[in-house]
Amino acid sequence: MLSMREIGVLQALLAAGVLFALLTPHFLTASNLLLVMRQMALLAIITVGMTFVLASGEVDLSVGWIFNMVMSAMAVVIVRLDVNPWVAVLLGLALGALLGAINGSLAVFLGLPTIIVTLGTMTVFRGFALALNKGRAVSGLPESTFFRIGTGSVGPVSYMTIIMLVVVVVTAWILRNTRFARHLLAMGSNSAAAARVGIRVRRLRILVMTFSGLMCGIAGVIGLAYLGAADAQSGTGYELSAIAASIVGGAQLGGGAGTVWGSLIGITLIMAIQNGLVLVGLRPGWQIASTGVVIIGAVTLDYITRTRRARVAGAR
Repeated sequence: MLSMREIGVLQALLAAGVLFALLTPHFLTASNLLLVMRQMALLAIITVGMTFVLASGEVDLSVGWIFNMVMSAMAVVIVRLDVNPWVAVLLGLALGALLGAINGSLAVFLGLPTIIVTLGTMTVFRGFALALNKGRAVSGLPESTFFRIGTGSVGPVSYMTIIMLVVVVVTAWILRNTRFARHLLAMGSNSAAAARVGIRVRRLRILVMTFSGLMCGIAGVIGLAYLGAADAQSGTGYELSAIAASIVGGAQLGGGAGTVWGSLIGITLIMAIQNGLVLVGLRPGWQIASTGVVIIGAVTLDYITRTRRARVAGAR
């Protein structure tokens, strides 16, 4: 299940755990570890989608605002149109996939890199989200069993954690065992060569961005159930955390590599660091700074790894 790169990240996670355990007795308590797993569920699911995107050689900067759009749209139709929350789930999933498909389609038909397209659409989606929620939280949602997704648990393990693990297991199998994944990795390694051997690169680019949007949709559904309202700022910065976790876990910015298990370890590392900093009493700004440090470290590690591989390949 784990490559050498992932084992290295796992060792970093263990080292962080030991450090914070020495700094505060509250870090390794069962209640705190379960809280971290619950808090990381939304970002972990979004990171799964980002892993597929990076493995294909693409980048999606709009994931945070697709997530927010899904939450806002669901909350608005539930409160203002009196739609059953369970029916709104279908809307949320469809909207997430649709926004992802728009990203992919624009990139394909305009002939632009997805990083450029999503840099623009993230602003568009943010504007739409703010228009929907009028710049403030949409609250007053009616009582429904739907909200048990975010608040319920099986024993000490929350439903959010269980859903996250199911998503990780299913998508890890897809990325390892399907033709879709093999074509995805081939496109990420060399899109021109992939097209020459018959892989439908244009369609695949749209599909992988749609998949990323669907993961944001799933996270948005769970997020609304967890918060009980659509916060106007939810999802801010999620794209950076997702990219950092994916790269730390083994994905490459240039494409051609990536594992879901590695990304799960990566996002766990980021959330553990942020949680540990809170417990030792550092200010919230340090949490944001810690994500930046992880991003720099991840990109540096990715560059060093690719450089070494290129040297080995050249020596052969």
